Amino acid sequence: MILRLDRYIRTVVILLLSILPMWLSAVEYNYHRVRSGDTLYGLSRRYGVSIDQIKRLNNLSSDRLSLNQRLKISEIRPPRTPARPAQPRPQPAETRPATPETVTPPAATPASTPPAVIQPPTNLPEDFYHVVVQGEGLYRIAVNNSITLAELLRFNGFADTNVPLRPGDRIIIKDPANATTASTQVPAVTPSETQSVPPVTNPARPSNPASGDTVIVEQVYIVQRGDTLYRVALNHGVSLDDLKARNNLSSNEIRVGQRLYIVGTPPTRPVTRAPQVQESETERLRSDLARPVEGRVSSRYGIRNGRPHKGIDIAARTGTPIYAVLEGTVVYSGVQGGYGNVIVIEHSDFVMTIYAHNERNLVSVGDVVTKGQQIATVGSTGETTGPHLHFEYRIKGKPINPERVLPLD
Repeated sequence: MILRLDRYIRTVVILLLSILPMWLSAVEYNYHRVRSGDTLYGLSRRYGVSIDQIKRLNNLSSDRLSLNQRLKISEIRPPRTPARPAQPRPQPAETRPATPETVTPPAATPASTPPAVIQPPTNLPEDFYHVVVQGEGLYRIAVNNSITLAELLRFNGFADTNVPLRPGDRIIIKDPANATTASTQVPAVTPSETQSVPPVTNPARPSNPASGDTVIVEQVYIVQRGDTLYRVALNHGVSLDDLKARNNLSSNEIRVGQRLYIVGTPPTRPVTRAPQVQESETERLRSDLARPVEGRVSSRYGIRNGRPHKGIDIAARTGTPIYAVLEGTVVYSGVQGGYGNVIVIEHSDFVMTIYAHNERNLVSVGDVVTKGQQIATVGSTGETTGPHLHFEYRIKGKPINPERVLPLD
């Protein structure tokens, strides 16, 4: 009796060990290897997933990434093997992508997964629409049109806020139920439509995306009013360093009308450039800024050691709080070469402020900060000889002497 029981137990153990690997491999993942310039915001836009999903899959407590870090992007669940052969059905050439960078997973059929975006009405009067401009997000559109974010999502049939917007997209900003007369206006373009309806964008963007077997040999973006090099890189899924190297840029300054090559390289012949921003436009300086940090100015704006110093340095002890000088939106928070830990904030009227050499960044890309809110602490990261804040103030990309706008007295 004991011998039979022992054999039974051994048989059960062998069966469990044989099926254990199947349980462990029930869930596989698409991965991404972090490169220079990558951010969670940029990866979420590139792969069509939310920032929260990436953080959850990788147990991230902050938005900071490390070079060559291997990130889980999305789950791949292998199909169950049927008990008997099923009738063949038409299948896409690839049923599961090898990597997120090379193959896009096939779209789910309506029978298996409900669509994330419900098609909004298309016959509304013109004043029910808002045309998206460069740099706008759903939150900003809702605030500027005196509606709540929840109302904006409901008007447009958006499932959540993880919807990519592009300049020229038409967004509904009034309750369609209040429309009293039908109109034959151009249908609203939902951000999920990338194949059937070509978006109204600047002439540099192709109207139809290339098919899977088409090689794009050249893609050019024309700089619009309010653009920054950081924003252009994020919107096109490329790193800032790659964009600068491809276009032979020695700084982050760009001009309205300038041609930026996203794919391909500039021609060797001179390219006619649009005129630079007139000085009169950059002289509209504000006087309501908060002081970014308590300390003394240790290096001023201008030429330093034969090179332009495009901001001022304010010396302070390591760990001293750094504050946002104006209300705005964080468009970059990470490491940038000699700047070390750097934060870039966009404000109204085409103003951008830069905070560099930080010990720690306390905000993430997409955060809306208020004037006087702490965003970082003073450090000495990057190329520096001691702890201080390097602060820059720019209008339409052009650096302005910060001492003309900061309350430093």
